Amino acid sequence: MEQILEAFKLIFNFNVILIVICGTVLGAVVGSLPGLSGTMAIAIALPVTFYISPWLGIPLILAIYKSSQWAGAVGSIVINTPGNAANAAMLLDGYPLKQHGHAQLALDASLKAGWAADLFSDVVTILICAPLATAALLFRPPEFTLIIIIAFMMIATMNSGSALKTIVAAGLGLFFSTVGQDPLMGTPRLNFCLTDLYSGFNLVPLLIGVFALSEIFIQMSSMITGKGKQEQSMDLREDKGQEKENFEHFSFFDLWKKYFFPWFRSSLIGTWIGVLPGIGSGVSPWMAYGLSKARSRHPEEYGKGSLEGLISAQAACNAVGGSNLVPLIALGIPGDTTAAILLGALMVHGIQPGPTFFQSDPVSVYAIFMTLIVCDIAYYFVGKVLIKGVTKISSFDNRILVPYVLIFCVLGTYAINSSIFDVYVMFVFGLLGFVMKKFGFSTPAFVIAYVLGYLLETNLRQTLKLSDGHFWVFLKDPLCALLFALALFILYWFVRKNKIKEQSSL
Repeated sequence: MEQILEAFKLIFNFNVILIVICGTVLGAVVGSLPGLSGTMAIAIALPVTFYISPWLGIPLILAIYKSSQWAGAVGSIVINTPGNAANAAMLLDGYPLKQHGHAQLALDASLKAGWAADLFSDVVTILICAPLATAALLFRPPEFTLIIIIAFMMIATMNSGSALKTIVAAGLGLFFSTVGQDPLMGTPRLNFCLTDLYSGFNLVPLLIGVFALSEIFIQMSSMITGKGKQEQSMDLREDKGQEKENFEHFSFFDLWKKYFFPWFRSSLIGTWIGVLPGIGSGVSPWMAYGLSKARSRHPEEYGKGSLEGLISAQAACNAVGGSNLVPLIALGIPGDTTAAILLGALMVHGIQPGPTFFQSDPVSVYAIFMTLIVCDIAYYFVGKVLIKGVTKISSFDNRILVPYVLIFCVLGTYAINSSIFDVYVMFVFGLLGFVMKKFGFSTPAFVIAYVLGYLLETNLRQTLKLSDGHFWVFLKDPLCALLFALALFILYWFVRKNKIKEQSSL
């Protein structure tokens, strides 16, 4: 009890609360801008933490991390530009909601669903941190490979159109993920002697190109042809009127009453994925979205402005936030880039997370747990303020927003590495995204396959290396066998669903 009180004194004072608010605002603003991310903001703030108290520096990093995780969804909903691969899942239904005049509804629902999932994940982390970390140790490359394969299977459920086109788009994403260095040998491949491609394509220019720039090209194409303007304008006015009458706000009561089960299921998925080192929030939204669509009573609404789909993806994304610190605190293993930065900040101040952390420095453990809760409270209120300003922007005519979004895309892409090559990459993938959208290929399937491709190749090759090339390793252990059976069940369900769909169309 004495240690808890000491931790309480460290965190609950004016200086800490003030720096949490500053970090929350910084993470929310940077995370919502095209091309920028919370990781970038954390990297900028990191040197500051070396010269201040650890219980000012650590809350600063955690505040930026927490708020930027949700803020990335703002760009997905308002301008069809995700902050990272995880936030790309929110544009599947968030941007269609905005196009129908329900930007306020989408932003409010994403904030409340994400915040509640984040808080849920933090509570789970606090209660069972050590057991979760122990369970995570059971996962080796074979288990990671099967989890990623299951995530790939979920891709097939994301597009309500042609399954073949979705598979082709995913295959194209896998192909582009092989550009760069070999994950095991470190040798360059498919870089065409371009030094800028030695590490592969930077993810942010690819995301901005496929989602934001392609949408700009579509808007420009509509302006040139002049088709559909009047109809779109009339639909928008009707939808805005409906929003004002029925969908002005989204309350927690709506979340619990109408969407509790998809929210809770997605929060569990995000919490568990966050515990696994190296997986991160890039996988959880897509798995949760695919599962929610499979279990939904109205799967035909997904991808067209489904609140259930948006809530499922957002909850799974934010639920990673708390549990992602489990391997860091209990094992000393950072789960992603942000956790690695936090580990560096802790070690600079003489704090060493790991298996003995709970016994050697319980005050620091309790202080980190309390900081998570304080950051959650701060980013909810900052998010409410941000929504009000962003909603006004979303009401502008797209023809007015197009040049400003284009400028933000170029500046945001260039700012990552101060590289004009990244800008070229953005335009190339913008054209690719434009063509894919025009011909009905799934751009989300392309992006998530690109993100997961490197992880899949790395874990699969490590698995085959450990087993001397024998695939029986996937059936050797009970946990592997369980995941393999789950993958087969999902495959069976998907084939059966398509057969039923084909028979009903005859």
